[in-house]
Amino acid sequence: MTERTEQRWASTGSRIREARTRAGLTQAGLARVLGVSAHAVWSWESGRLKPNHDHLMALASHCGVSTDRLLGREGAVAELLDETDVSFRDMVAGLPDEEVESILEFIRFVRERRRRRQAAG
Repeated sequence: MTERTEQRWASTGSRIREARTRAGLTQAGLARVLGVSAHAVWSWESGRLKPNHDHLMALASHCGVSTDRLLGREGAVAELLDETDVSFRDMVAGLPDEEVESILEFIRFVRERRRRRQAAG
């Protein structure tokens, strides 16, 4: 890794550590829910290793933050996505899986309809 890449991943590691502690998880606890070793979590937080895509997604999900925030892509859009994610989770919490799937189907329908309108216009 270049020095610049190392610095970037060290910053990402700090954000991973912050998200983990805000979620009330220890390194061992986060490792357990992600199915990795505590050493892997330590390596991510120290900037020595990068989490792969799947681990980054699971880490963000378990810590209640966006991958954008973990990767340092902060700003208005990242904050809005975090707020939207939390709001959506709150709204569907406790709903049966089939109802959550219906909601997701509707969202897919609306997005596809919008895509078709944009392509036609």
